[in-house]
Amino acid sequence: MTGVFVESAMKHAQPDHNTLALEQRRCEMSEAAALRSILNRADLDGTGTINWEEFRRVASDHRVSSVLEVMGLDIKDASLLHDMLCKVGGSSEVNLDFLVDALMRMKGPAMGIDLQALICKNDLLLERVENLSQRMDEATI
Repeated sequence: MTGVFVESAMKHAQPDHNTLALEQRRCEMSEAAALRSILNRADLDGTGTINWEEFRRVASDHRVSSVLEVMGLDIKDASLLHDMLCKVGGSSEVNLDFLVDALMRMKGPAMGIDLQALICKNDLLLERVENLSQRMDEATI
């Protein structure tokens, strides 16, 4: 009888998976809001985008770096990150919402699904380049 009671008490003492997932999501949303606030302050011209100078300034601020490290973000090469995001966005400035999303995805270790997505995109790109090369070869013959 005591064993049943202890087992039941232990089961009820552990949070269920839904509660844990909800708490994790709330934490992520809170961190994204904090990140958005930092980046909004960095957007000196109020355009809703971050240019290189604004990004460099915020990335080199030690107070901001400390906050980002607590969030699990360590921006070692700000120039490379800004350049990559600009290329994806097709502009010399990065949209704030896009930047927040990108930084939130960078948190923690790379996920297997992220790596698989990169592999698939790379394979598709390689296939397109090979097809284009073949068509160019055929056109010159």
